[in-house]
Amino acid sequence: MKTLILVFYFLFVFNATHAQETLSFKSSDGESLFYTKTGKGPVIIFLFGGPGFGASSMQSWADTLSNQFEGIVYDQRGTGLSANVKLDSTTINLQRATSDIEELRLHLGQKRISICGISWGGGLAQAYASVYPQNVSKLVLVSTLGPDLTLMPAFDDNINMRRYPNERDSLLFWKNQPSSNNAELRKAVFQFLPYFYDHNSGYDLLLNAFSKATNNPVMAELMWKDLAINYDLKSKLTNYKGPCIIIKPRQDVMPEESSYQVKELLPQTKFISIERSGHFPDMENPKAFYPALKKAFLVY
Repeated sequence: MKTLILVFYFLFVFNATHAQETLSFKSSDGESLFYTKTGKGPVIIFLFGGPGFGASSMQSWADTLSNQFEGIVYDQRGTGLSANVKLDSTTINLQRATSDIEELRLHLGQKRISICGISWGGGLAQAYASVYPQNVSKLVLVSTLGPDLTLMPAFDDNINMRRYPNERDSLLFWKNQPSSNNAELRKAVFQFLPYFYDHNSGYDLLLNAFSKATNNPVMAELMWKDLAINYDLKSKLTNYKGPCIIIKPRQDVMPEESSYQVKELLPQTKFISIERSGHFPDMENPKAFYPALKKAFLVY
């Protein structure tokens, strides 16, 4: 009887979890770009924000959906495991980033893919859907950039407004310290603290997140320079006719108008709101976020 119970237990565990595989593909210009694959089913490609940050923190997103979908947590060119690449204006730009996703789709052997992106990752998802609308099954955007950069000054204003005086002092203090791992960690924490609804819990969450995160400031600088010139999707995003769901934290520093700019171009867009959360709802309100993520893919 005990043996039978153990057999059922291991069968349950095997069916409830899916192994992760870290794999790579060769881009058309010969670079090795990496991704982690989890689960089985229709493919979702997960795109993190920044730009410049690796995507490993989105693994829990893929795990949440792994019983119904194959999640591809993709480290964009110049980030995470894909950081060992040539970095200049010819390789780090919006056109190359969208082409990389298309080459990943072809590598995976998929006719169509869903894309889920947060912040800048949401902007890149929109860019891909603008250029390859026929290849996208669904867009799910979280705390997303709008279809252009017109609201970035308001984004910066929101951050400055939400940085408390003592946090401003702390940020200045750590910026003036000799370079060290601890100084860089503390500087990053105080830089991003205004992104949170609750700054007390945000401090601890950021300490934990940044102790594990990878960031490539060279990639970030190159990409932002290109985006300042080339990120305007308004003329092409309307080509995408599939479902679009935006998960919108109520207290996001990203102006709410960004989401409505997307909806103006994609009237089929539906919204899911997350209460008491800033820019990173997966960290700040996971009890609300992960059901919302499931709803976005399984209900809408």
